[in-house]
Amino acid sequence: MMSGEIIYSDVTFTRHQNQDTGAESEVSNGRDPGNSYPTPPVGSKATIPEGGSGSVPVATLVCLCVLLLGLAITLGVLYGSNMTSLQAEEARFAQMKDNLTGKLHELQDSYKRLQNETLIITFQKELLSSGLRDCEANLTRVKDLLATIQGNPKECNADTKPCSPGWEFYNGSCYFFSNDKRTWEQSQYACIRDGGHLVIVESQQEQEFIIQKFVRNTDFDNSPWIGLTDKKQEGVWVWMDNTTLDDSIKFWDPNIETFSSRPEPNDWDPGEDCARMGQRCSSRIKCWFDYACDKPCRRICESRAVCERPAATS
Repeated sequence: MMSGEIIYSDVTFTRHQNQDTGAESEVSNGRDPGNSYPTPPVGSKATIPEGGSGSVPVATLVCLCVLLLGLAITLGVLYGSNMTSLQAEEARFAQMKDNLTGKLHELQDSYKRLQNETLIITFQKELLSSGLRDCEANLTRVKDLLATIQGNPKECNADTKPCSPGWEFYNGSCYFFSNDKRTWEQSQYACIRDGGHLVIVESQQEQEFIIQKFVRNTDFDNSPWIGLTDKKQEGVWVWMDNTTLDDSIKFWDPNIETFSSRPEPNDWDPGEDCARMGQRCSSRIKCWFDYACDKPCRRICESRAVCERPAATS
């Protein structure tokens, strides 16, 4: 291109009104072929960055982000800590609940046991009260019986028999040998119920009569109770009327040539505090032996005859 040539370009004229004076002016807006940036209009202000002031908003945003991040981290830590504490509390509460539930079940079981024990105790109290009343009644009957024994019975006539049916008369007394078996104490009550007491042997003649009439051929299992015991004081034997055994009138088995070879009473087994007779009465008059009071055995009851048989006349 020649230096003298003029280069024409598109020129656009823009009418611009001055805001202060109200005058209008035309501004050409052309493009320089060698410059790609448009020429700013006359009177306009261009914004030119000074000293890098555009980085301030970015720094502020960064700070806010950092603060938000820190806040989020703090909240996360607090949340995690609270969740851990909450889980620990929940576990503790669950454990406490289990413990309390177990305690509740134990208390309920204890309450049921106490109720059952209360019922048992109440029932036992009623039994004891009933037994006490029976004992008082039996005591009254024994006192009446002793009073009768100490008296002199009248003579029997043709219409009066000295003993009840099933009883045997001897020397002013009646004797009964049972078929059923009871403990020593139960046997005593049974004799009282029938108007007597367990037999009291007061002489050799009475011992011989009982052997002859009841126990001559009796084995061990059928040997009966007699009214002798040392339950109150070991070694001190007393009869049913509370009299102490007379040393001159006692018929303990010496156990000669027997398995035990220890004279009676020998406490061979624990609790042998009551007396029986029999077993070896077929061969000897001394045939008493001690035995456990709670074992069931037959019994010999004795009562005072209601009347005395008249003496035989020659």
